[in-house]
Amino acid sequence: MRVKLVLLAVLSAFLISGNVFAHDEIFGPIDVDTWSIQTLDHYDDDPWKGWATITVTNTMFEDWGDFHFCIFEPMTYSVIFSEADGPFVMLDSLSQPYAGVSYTLSGDSKQVDFEFYSNPVTYGETVTFKVYTDNTADKHAWFGLCFMPTPVPEPATMILLGLGALAVIRKR
Repeated sequence: MRVKLVLLAVLSAFLISGNVFAHDEIFGPIDVDTWSIQTLDHYDDDPWKGWATITVTNTMFEDWGDFHFCIFEPMTYSVIFSEADGPFVMLDSLSQPYAGVSYTLSGDSKQVDFEFYSNPVTYGETVTFKVYTDNTADKHAWFGLCFMPTPVPEPATMILLGLGALAVIRKR
């Protein structure tokens, strides 16, 4: 009888915690070897909001200066990124906050852009991003997350852009 009660308690705790964390999802580790947009499928459930944790490794030979996330849906739903449960986070390979990172939320809360030009992600480096999504308005069972890195501009490119800007200013 006692064993049955313990098993019932364990099963109940598992089922309750399963509902509480139904939306939280961990993706990765993912080797990122392209500048192209990559996609992840997310199957949602009650409570229709939670953290998406995405671990990626830079397998390109160029450094990343920023990283972009967006929500895509087959129709126009109202899934959004939200800061309701705290700020978005970027962590290093030791699960510590990544130095020199900032982020912006834009596009009617459908896009999050992390910037870390002062501390780029180098070849072979692994980082983790945590973003919070809210699907409580329409409660659709599926939506997608897309992501892509952006390279750190080369010094020569920055010099050319600066010279071009000076030329435009001088012409005026």
